[in-house]
Amino acid sequence: MKRIIKYPVLFKLIAVLCLILIIPSCESLRKDPEFIGTWEFTERITSDEIVYNNTRTIILTKNTWEETYVIQRENSPSISAIIGTRGDLRYSHSKLIFELKELGTCTLDEMEICTGFVEWHGEGTGYWTDNEQFFRKTVEGQYEAGTTTLRLTRDLNDDSDFLDTGEDVTFEMI
Repeated sequence: MKRIIKYPVLFKLIAVLCLILIIPSCESLRKDPEFIGTWEFTERITSDEIVYNNTRTIILTKNTWEETYVIQRENSPSISAIIGTRGDLRYSHSKLIFELKELGTCTLDEMEICTGFVEWHGEGTGYWTDNEQFFRKTVEGQYEAGTTTLRLTRDLNDDSDFLDTGEDVTFEMI
């Protein structure tokens, strides 16, 4: 029987090298998760007979998240408050795990009026220390993403349900 390959060791080395080069390129063909993007949800809230518009914007990447709540009186251009949260993000097929790293609040101008920009505070800052008790450091959520909507269900107050305001939200892509 005649040998077709003259140098089998060299052939095996080239084959292994080709596989090593091909495998990472296949990884790059994987699609980004459907949840990646900037999403928004607006709701009206009434408190003491005053109507507020609450706009929640969440920005999701493969490994980070940022969520802001902008609260404005209805028919007013001025912002009453901004609450921000952001941190690291892990995910599986239908779950997102949010790990809180920073809290945000409205940046004030010289007249102590909210500018619309967020000032971020991490662990060790006074703002973090004063407010961390109101937030869970790790929150697991379920998501369903479409081309223009993202339904996000999270137990934000750790009461073992998703029935509270803001825990089952359908965002629109912006």
